[in-house]
Amino acid sequence: MSCQNYTDVKCGSRYETKNACDYLAIGYLCLSACKQCIRFTPDCVGMADGVDENIYLQLRGTYFECKDERNIYNGDTPCPITTAPYNGECRDIWEIPTNLYPGTGLAVNCNGRENGNYKNERYNRCDIYHTCVNGISTLSHCDSGKVFDSKSSFCQISTNACSPCGSVINGC
Repeated sequence: MSCQNYTDVKCGSRYETKNACDYLAIGYLCLSACKQCIRFTPDCVGMADGVDENIYLQLRGTYFECKDERNIYNGDTPCPITTAPYNGECRDIWEIPTNLYPGTGLAVNCNGRENGNYKNERYNRCDIYHTCVNGISTLSHCDSGKVFDSKSSFCQISTNACSPCGSVINGC
């Protein structure tokens, strides 16, 4: 008998556990071992597929990933550099709102803002802008050779855009 991936096993009418910590409870009286298991291997039953931060550990930056209500990953962020887990997915840090994930998200906070396009106030990235619609921020990129102009609220060639992204100083 050997362990196999759950996708390759058909249990039929027999009980099929989805929680790895259940295996500790089956073999012997589960005392502190189960509690420690749950801290390091959170239960995914009832959770959507995706990446989440492990709230059971005080150490920030520890994540787990759920697939088919099973915990398939535990450890450091599985996301590539310049991305972070947000709503279960690895998302560009410029798409994650600062008000929801301080220290991680770099998107414009759209709470209380009118609908429209906004430059990121915290970082001088001229190639991107954020569109706020009903409090939700969406990241957009300017076409090659264009920069975001905060006066017109659209991407322009730099000779037609206000400083600091463009060369226009008067009338901005």
